Amino acid sequence: MEPEHEHYREKVRRVLDSGIPIKRYRTELDSEARRLLINKERQSRIESDLLRPLGPQHFLLLPALIFSPLLGIFAFFVTIILLPMFRPIEWVLIDKGLLSYVANIIRRVTRWEIIGIPRLDDGTGTLDRVLDSTHRMPITVFLGIFAFLIVLYLPLGPRQVMVFSAAFYIFLVSVISVIRAATMTSLVFADPTKRRLIPMHSLVDDALGPSVGIGLIFLLSRQLIYGSQLRSGDLLGDPVVFSISVLLVLYTATIIGVAVEFAFFDSRSDRIKSLFQMQIVERHDPMVYLFTRHLGTLRISPLMTMRDWIDNNEEITLVDSDFFDN
Repeated sequence: MEPEHEHYREKVRRVLDSGIPIKRYRTELDSEARRLLINKERQSRIESDLLRPLGPQHFLLLPALIFSPLLGIFAFFVTIILLPMFRPIEWVLIDKGLLSYVANIIRRVTRWEIIGIPRLDDGTGTLDRVLDSTHRMPITVFLGIFAFLIVLYLPLGPRQVMVFSAAFYIFLVSVISVIRAATMTSLVFADPTKRRLIPMHSLVDDALGPSVGIGLIFLLSRQLIYGSQLRSGDLLGDPVVFSISVLLVLYTATIIGVAVEFAFFDSRSDRIKSLFQMQIVERHDPMVYLFTRHLGTLRISPLMTMRDWIDNNEEITLVDSDFFDN
């Protein structure tokens, strides 16, 4: 990073640390980038790195670029079957309101409240779409290994394992992708008892990440230790063959994950998100609050009802601050 990049990064971080949506200072940030001679591509990547940083799990997927010519054919057939599955799942979860009904059950059981807090990345419009998709992919990819290891314990032959793994993976990815697309909103669960705010999208990712991770560790360890005993005389009982098969599944799922990002999230996520948000508004009529920090003081300020906020194109009016004075 060059000094001007670090300077711009600090400006963006100050806006994010304040809790104010970045779109409020879009004009000032663009002006600052031009002053520092930072082009749009670099500006987008700096903001993406702060809003959706990449970790080691993302770079584990990079070798899929090398193996994509070999694994692309199988990934293509799985993707062709997977993509039409999104519509019936979307119809059940979103069009029929099942997901909003589940959110209401969570609210009643936990005694949480549903409110709205504008997302910090709302209205940015400059985020690097490739990095944005890459940030979302690990759960989609690791679900492939998870499905493979679950089916591996069934008394099936290697070919049947692959077929049933693909079917199980298609079901998991279609359901979870629709849920993740729907919860990428400003909706938040507020827990007054424990004094905490839980964004719906964080609740989903935080529940999936540890569950899938712990499950993978357990299933991989058990298979490597007891593989020949679990599948006596089977090809997949050999530790070397099993390890190679896991890598092949990982990189095949990565290719499928790329297709899901561009064929589903880019085309359907906005509609799903809007419908789910309106269902919550119709059911609960939540308020929108601004959660900000200034000079060490935290403040939760009521703004308007979410219905009015949506009618106002999710725009908020704030008093100018001095973020860009220094």
